[in-house]
Amino acid sequence: MISRVRSLVAVCLTLLLLTSIEGVKLKFRYEECMTYDFEMYTPFYGSFVAMPDVYGYAAQYNLVVTSPSGTKVHETHAMSEGRFHLIPYETGRYKFCLTLNQDRQMSRYVMARDVIWDLHVGHADHTHDNVKEHDTQSLWHYVNQIDAQIQQLRSTQQYLYWRERRHRQTVDSTNRRVW
Repeated sequence: MISRVRSLVAVCLTLLLLTSIEGVKLKFRYEECMTYDFEMYTPFYGSFVAMPDVYGYAAQYNLVVTSPSGTKVHETHAMSEGRFHLIPYETGRYKFCLTLNQDRQMSRYVMARDVIWDLHVGHADHTHDNVKEHDTQSLWHYVNQIDAQIQQLRSTQQYLYWRERRHRQTVDSTNRRVW
């Protein structure tokens, strides 16, 4: 059974290596800020995709890109996915802040959310390389299979633990009566 899980993990890793997804998966509750250094006039582009939570709801985010001088160079409001393409007019550290848009969040906004973040430096020659939700959907099948196998392993492990414990009690009880 463990070899089956290992083979599923190997398949998922192979799929990840063969696909051209170069995104980073972020898990956060309210806000995540990242900084990157860019040279002047060197274009960069990127995208983000909110993954659905356990209820199937993809949260919406605000993205704010701030230049080294503190001016906002890009803003996106209440989007579950978005892309941007910018040319920096200053050299330095740019700040990217993804904030959970709590306007539509009722009581579930405190859950940790998953977002795929993708950023490239240079010209956007391959716009199809930006992360899309459908790029990750094929991997969720394998993730769910691995999760089911892990749950089955845990259940079997728990069963074997309690079975061994019950047998140990029987053996101890028998030994006490015999000796």
